[in-house]
Amino acid sequence: CRLTAADLDSTGTASLDHVAQQRATDAIRFGIEMDRAGYNIFVLGPTGSHRHALVERLAKDLALEKGAPDDWCYINNFKDPERPAALRLPPGKGAEFRGAVHALIDEIRVSIPATFDGDEYRGQLKALEQETQAEVEEQWQSLNELAESEDIGVMQTPTGYVLAPLVEGKVIDDKEFEKLPEERRRSIEDTIERLSEELQARIEQMPRLRKQHREKVRALNQEVAAHAVGISLEQLKIDYADLPAVLSYLDAVEKDIISNADEFRRTETPALPFISGDSTALLASYEVNLVVSNEDAETAPVVYEPNPNYPNLMGKIEHRSEMGALLTDFRMIRAGALLQANGGYLVLDIHRVLGRPFVWEALKQALFTRKVRIESVADTLGYTSTTTLQPEPIPLDIKILLIGERWLYYLLSEHDSEFRELFKVAADLDDDLERTEDNTRACVNLIRNRIEQRELLPFSNEATEIVVEQRARRADDSERLSMHMRSLDDLLMQSDYWAHRRSAKEVAAEDVRKALDEHERRLNRVQSRVVDAIRRETLLIDTAGSRVGQVNGLSVIDLGEYRFGHPVRITATTRVGTGQLVDIEREVKLGGAIHSKGVLILSSALAARYAREIPLSLHGSIVFEQSYGGVDGDSASVAELCVLLSSISDTPIRQNLAVTGSINQLGRVQA
Repeated sequence: CRLTAADLDSTGTASLDHVAQQRATDAIRFGIEMDRAGYNIFVLGPTGSHRHALVERLAKDLALEKGAPDDWCYINNFKDPERPAALRLPPGKGAEFRGAVHALIDEIRVSIPATFDGDEYRGQLKALEQETQAEVEEQWQSLNELAESEDIGVMQTPTGYVLAPLVEGKVIDDKEFEKLPEERRRSIEDTIERLSEELQARIEQMPRLRKQHREKVRALNQEVAAHAVGISLEQLKIDYADLPAVLSYLDAVEKDIISNADEFRRTETPALPFISGDSTALLASYEVNLVVSNEDAETAPVVYEPNPNYPNLMGKIEHRSEMGALLTDFRMIRAGALLQANGGYLVLDIHRVLGRPFVWEALKQALFTRKVRIESVADTLGYTSTTTLQPEPIPLDIKILLIGERWLYYLLSEHDSEFRELFKVAADLDDDLERTEDNTRACVNLIRNRIEQRELLPFSNEATEIVVEQRARRADDSERLSMHMRSLDDLLMQSDYWAHRRSAKEVAAEDVRKALDEHERRLNRVQSRVVDAIRRETLLIDTAGSRVGQVNGLSVIDLGEYRFGHPVRITATTRVGTGQLVDIEREVKLGGAIHSKGVLILSSALAARYAREIPLSLHGSIVFEQSYGGVDGDSASVAELCVLLSSISDTPIRQNLAVTGSINQLGRVQA
């Protein structure tokens, strides 16, 4: 039917996809607004049906009703560095806090070493050293006085301390010692033995004194570091006083800096108050790894992940190579699409999810536990043998919208018992819709919207009418309109191309016809070969006269994007027999199940009509002539009935006609 002027002049805003997909739209809205576990959404529809654009538009519209979700950071777990902690912050606060901590580290990098390099600290340190040195000197002084009172001297040698006898205040050697009276020598030896025990006791006290000194220095260092870091952290704690988790982390940072205060004294150059490389690594452990930032977001996120492999979806832990070893830390944790869409909506293609190893099971586990656990595939499978991180799982609040073909939905529903628990909402997109006046106007609006979006030349009314008519042809029904958007876009862009080729300012009907003809010519090589074979009588088809036991049927060849029909000769022979009807295609296993079913229905219809009282004394055979591939479908059963009746009654059939359609057991012809 032709479009009316009112249809073509319509200025309404209703678009065909809004009108046609109301069922799917309502389902998606229901799934998103249903705040219960398991109400994720599977959008069923063929490729090219505008399903991604429809889903993302709906999700973004509904996302306006929700605010931006929280930011997420990973921070060092000072008690167990292999298990980094997750830190939740209000939206936008993550980047702010990361910057504040980075500024804190830059300040500490200079302030603490400078404090240790100050005169006050050096004076306190010198006082401790003098105190310890005084204790050591006191120990040796008392020992020397005791020894001298016994005429024994304490001497220090390269191998340690020794005791030697004194005569008139001078140390004597072995020869002089031997000249002394035996009683004197024995007395000196007893005294040396007794003083040796005292000397050993004093020597054993030296490590204790040194340990006490180190402890006093460490306590001094911690006191100095605590004062310096306390000043640096004071304002930061005030700024984040309403976030207990942040305050706990800052307290942990302060405690760790104080406990590692000695690290900040290791200067690279005595004249420069900067910390060494070891302490630089220590300061890096106080950094904040911002994995999800919603600083610029005003609504809930809508994320489409085109390549949902395991790291892209679940996140990953990166590594760096040092001296041939792979190392990692909490700063190398990266978020995947699940975390990026946390608090919002994640759109995935189911065929890509199923095609990536381990992704489907990991996605289901995340939805069941409502947590995102970032780990490598090897860790998930238990195959890793190296030390790695086990980050704290992050709570998951998300709606998953899977997009896929219908057969994948039915396959998962049948064979995956967990699928229906997690994806309880099916949004089934319509392939076409009824060709009413309202829908036709909506189709015109859709065409004009697509033209505007793609910045194409305007289409004339006649051109638009042809495009609408092609929507009906695409639906294989003059009373319905196809919803296949990719083919519509292709036709519009190709028509625009041919209009530009002739330097036109408007796409005319001839441009649309040219686009259709050229599209067909690019794909009809096989069809032209079939037509050529008929013309050269390689493929025998009669198109004139009448023949007994011979009829032209119609066969459809599907070559993916292009389908075409061509005539095929069907012949039948009959003779006296026992009522058997032989389908030669079935006998040689070239006939499909549906075709064989059609022949059996035909046989049953014949028997029901002509053999009610006596057996059918007939033996017939049917074959598709010059058919060397598979044959399937029941749309040739009417033609097979006609050719059988022609053979039985010896009545010729006109060859300028082709017959299609099916028949039921009652002999009624079906479309």
